[in-house]
Amino acid sequence: MKNGFKKVSAMALAVAMILSMTACGGSKQAETTAAATKAAETTAAAKAEETKAAETEAAKAADGEKLKLTLCIGRKNDLSFQQSAYEGAMRVQDELGDKYEVNVVEMGDDTTKWQAAFYDAADSGADIIVGTGFQNKENFETIPQEYPDTKFILFDQDVDYSVGDLENVMGVLFDSNQSGFLAGAVAAYYTVSENAANPDKTVGFVGGVESTTINNFLVGFAEGMHYVDPETKLLTAFVGDFMDTAKAKDLANAQISEGADIIFQVAGGAGNGVIEAAAEKDGVMAIGVDSDQYKTLEGTNLQSSVITSSLKRLDNALFKICSDYAKDPASVAFGETATYGLEDDAVGIVFNDNLTKSIGEENVAKVEEILSKIQSGEIVVSEAAKLSADEIAAIVNNK
Repeated sequence: MKNGFKKVSAMALAVAMILSMTACGGSKQAETTAAATKAAETTAAAKAEETKAAETEAAKAADGEKLKLTLCIGRKNDLSFQQSAYEGAMRVQDELGDKYEVNVVEMGDDTTKWQAAFYDAADSGADIIVGTGFQNKENFETIPQEYPDTKFILFDQDVDYSVGDLENVMGVLFDSNQSGFLAGAVAAYYTVSENAANPDKTVGFVGGVESTTINNFLVGFAEGMHYVDPETKLLTAFVGDFMDTAKAKDLANAQISEGADIIFQVAGGAGNGVIEAAAEKDGVMAIGVDSDQYKTLEGTNLQSSVITSSLKRLDNALFKICSDYAKDPASVAFGETATYGLEDDAVGIVFNDNLTKSIGEENVAKVEEILSKIQSGEIVVSEAAKLSADEIAAIVNNK
């Protein structure tokens, strides 16, 4: 009997343990299921909120209520990068005025005051707020999280989407290495032309701040000039900001003294100093940047010194984004970075009479051929973001 009792007790204990284990497993499974359900509900809620926001914007357009677009820039007349953005906003106002109410805020050169301008724009009820440049990276990673119903567009700078909920932010980049490549080809043809100040195969590059954005121009420029003539020498210098025209002019004059007879300036408003230096020396030319600086300098003694400009068409990109958004908000990729290039008419160089006069019709045709090869993929231009500092230096020095 005792043995029988032990067997029964053992069986009872085993059953109890199995039931206990099953109960624990069931509890964990229930918790896991509940967590998964909660996560799914959260995701669905987020998507629903996003859809609701898009439907709200679409409803505004359908009801004839204009979307409020606010562009915040340092200066609208810097004859370069920010002016291109301003011209894009004006195009939105002129051609999409039935859908948009456009407001332009000039924030000045003191970047410490820019954050307040973005807060003011958001508090005033702007539907879309646009900014430019690396100086606003932090602003566009923090402020949008406080205004989830407002859309933010940052040109020429991507953002770190891992820092928080930035589904309402779009970073816009440009294939400026492609336009830089074309500018480099122009420089290589000019430096050996009969119009150049000297027979040296030397060209210059003056950037604003040494950064990935500026280096993207530089890498393309170096590859373009070496594609045409591997023996061409490239001198480089950086202003340290985008406003100091006097320093930019000094850097350009230093390069001219070393034999540079054409200088590519990628320094925003400061780059006007490079153009001034070129205008004061016979046979020296400058390559403009972002906007058509030959056109913007019309009527001045500086105009003829701009051989061409490497375009970064913020105006075209901004207009396209706004046009697409007015038609269908969901079609615009907020929450990620978008890149615009030659195929979007967002980068390129200026082909005009001054370029033809400077390097000749035959060489202009060669530059146009190079452009076609980039578009077709036959020529692939390196991207600064994918290169180390040593690799960039090797490209600049053609080693």
